[in-house]
Amino acid sequence: MRYDPADYLYASARIRALESRLVSRERLLQLSELSSADEILTALAEYGFSKELGADEAPDDMMRSTFAAVSDAVPQAELIRFLRYPYDCHNLKTIEKCRLKGVQPDGLLIDLGTVSLENLQTYQENEHLSLFPTHMAAALTAARESYQRTGDPREIDFALDKALYEDMLAATTVPFARDWLLAKADLANLMLCLRLMRMQSGEIGKSALHRAALPIGSLTEAQLASALEEGENGLEELLKSTPYADIFEKGAPFSQIEKAADDYLTARLRTARSVIYGAEVPLAYLLATETVCKNVRILLTGKRAGLSPDIIKERMRACYV
Repeated sequence: MRYDPADYLYASARIRALESRLVSRERLLQLSELSSADEILTALAEYGFSKELGADEAPDDMMRSTFAAVSDAVPQAELIRFLRYPYDCHNLKTIEKCRLKGVQPDGLLIDLGTVSLENLQTYQENEHLSLFPTHMAAALTAARESYQRTGDPREIDFALDKALYEDMLAATTVPFARDWLLAKADLANLMLCLRLMRMQSGEIGKSALHRAALPIGSLTEAQLASALEEGENGLEELLKSTPYADIFEKGAPFSQIEKAADDYLTARLRTARSVIYGAEVPLAYLLATETVCKNVRILLTGKRAGLSPDIIKERMRACYV
């Protein structure tokens, strides 16, 4: 796809107007003080969240409307197609695991991917598989073979997650999006390595790292394997000369490091705020909305679970605005 920033003059102006409706982290922190999820949803209505759909559906509905608005604004809808692939991956994994269990995936699929739920429900298995991005469709065969050999359903996740990132990279043509994606892959691999490290998984961990490590990014599998063997000191040494040095802190709770990784990606998105026009503007807006929806889920789930406002606030991610 040819990319010329000048083609995005109109789209950038339109998206800047939409950005004014993004709920800020500060506002979400204020809403955590309300007494119920219903009150929070009522307050979020001014930002486009639907109280009628309820806490479970409102964030997905917001993402649907955001994808629609951005698709309508940009000159080439293919620009944002790769951001729908994670939902395709979720749906494909869900369908396959439900098939193995002999149950229907009703209520478990997310209608945000490139393959609509209508097509998933209408097409036969081989037909709907052909609708998915190339690497994911091809990976399913390998995933099935691995599952039959090991009986481990994680093999489905490992194969399809790797394929997801390959599909996303293949469909990403704008340097801003490519750099964000590679950083996201690095951080996913970092979190995988740390999780295995803290499980004291030994040789099993090395095998899991080989099967699950994403195939893109600057942190190689060999580097991660070496860090896994050396422990958190090794991981600290590996990250010392990378942009991720401040994300990892030895002994820090996993949730704290995971939040720092998410906040790092949001900080990268904020560079788009200084762009007057270009594909960076709609891409950053879509990704920023995903972060808002994640925060809304954290807020609503925490409130329904009876968590204190202080605990909910600690879990809230940094926002674009």
